[in-house]
Amino acid sequence: MIRRIRNAHRSRRAGFTLVELMVALAAGGLVIAAVFTLGGASARHFQEQQRVGVTQRSVRMAMDRLRRDIARAGYMHVPSTNSPFVRTCPVPALPGNLPAVSFVDDDPGGNGALDALNRGMNRVSADRLRLTGNYVTDDAYLVRGVNANGTTVFLQTDWLAFRRAFTRDNGAGGRDMDPVRFSEVFATGRMLHLESRNGSHFFVTITGARFSGLNQAEVTITPGLGVDNPCLEGLGRGALASPITTVEYAIVPATGALVPRNANVVGPNTVLQRQELDPATLAPIPGTQRAVLEFAVDFNLDFVLDTNPTVGNPPNLVRRAGAAAAGPVLATPWQVRSIIASLAARTPEQDRRFPWPNTWSGGRPAGDPLNRFRVFDDRDGAARVRQLTTEVQMPNMVPRR
Repeated sequence: MIRRIRNAHRSRRAGFTLVELMVALAAGGLVIAAVFTLGGASARHFQEQQRVGVTQRSVRMAMDRLRRDIARAGYMHVPSTNSPFVRTCPVPALPGNLPAVSFVDDDPGGNGALDALNRGMNRVSADRLRLTGNYVTDDAYLVRGVNANGTTVFLQTDWLAFRRAFTRDNGAGGRDMDPVRFSEVFATGRMLHLESRNGSHFFVTITGARFSGLNQAEVTITPGLGVDNPCLEGLGRGALASPITTVEYAIVPATGALVPRNANVVGPNTVLQRQELDPATLAPIPGTQRAVLEFAVDFNLDFVLDTNPTVGNPPNLVRRAGAAAAGPVLATPWQVRSIIASLAARTPEQDRRFPWPNTWSGGRPAGDPLNRFRVFDDRDGAARVRQLTTEVQMPNMVPRR
């Protein structure tokens, strides 16, 4: 009797039944499938959030660069040579009005680049912005004199601002002149702005710059200032000289020269490009093109103007958008007090899990936020968009007494 009971207990401890094994395997399979599904979804979500984070960081960095350049427009320059608050000398003739700020509303080139990205469906557009000022140094430099026919300007090399910009440590406890830096700043093709002691302004093109001897710095220019120029007292001694250049922001098609082609990204791409232009001719300067923002899809500008800019009068600030700003900015750039810039970029890929609303079949409704972008009509979903808008003050545009 005792032996039969022991055998019965031993048989019950021998293992699992077939039903128990099937239930355990099914439960384990469900758990593994759930973990795999959740893990895959989490990985995809993490990767998408990484792409969104990269896009947002790129837009912020591009906006920081744009903000610095806008705030610097007119620095060591003038708002416009046509301004009633600026005295220019008739000799030599001015190369245009040289506005510190100008723009093209709905730039045909930028819109053409965005047409390949369903510009109409996404309701985006691109402006073109040009800014002129001293973008290469922090100072203007004192003039020691000019030669007899006014084709060479000599700078005071012992002035603190000059020594700070164009000297380098010689390793022996002293400082030597830096001819490379001097030639880079006063590069051929840039413009030289001269402001005499009596407040007259000259704008000429730089043709060369060099150290001609011990502590002798000279900049050659064209056209010459002329012999005995009545606007230039004392052979120019005490005038201020600064290099002037024009920078341009515009949306353009991405090319290998701007950004390397990503083999994993299919379809067209656009970038916000920054380049230098010749201030006199507005011709692009080779080698200055830089991609500030990749996958850029929108670049729009509004302007705040002071329609009562007379010194001493209270300002009358008005906001002008798009086409309404084009005329006033072109005719009276010295009235511009700030620029409201809006910049947007998309993630590289179209996410099928981020839907394009069915109600948007004809395009994003006017007024709805730009938070998604449809690159391909034949695919589900949309790319995510990150956008920044900021107002940048322009202190150099305020008329001086």
